[in-house]
Amino acid sequence: MISFKKKKNDDEVADSTIPESAPSTRSEIPVTLPKPKPQPDIYTLLLGLSVAALVIATVILYLNLNAYGPNPLAGIKT
Repeated sequence: MISFKKKKNDDEVADSTIPESAPSTRSEIPVTLPKPKPQPDIYTLLLGLSVAALVIATVILYLNLNAYGPNPLAGIKT
């Protein structure tokens, strides 16, 4: 709160307070504009390439393991 002291007749002092958060004019009200959506950059492309590489590697791993059958170590005694 901002406090102002006004002088009246013969050194009498009166306090008047104005809250800081209340704007006095319409031009003082802050205006917020929506931020534009950021454009994708090279890092987004690299992220997509790495996800595609992981998916392709997983498919190749599955196909490679599928060639050995259900359990290749089932007949081996330890």
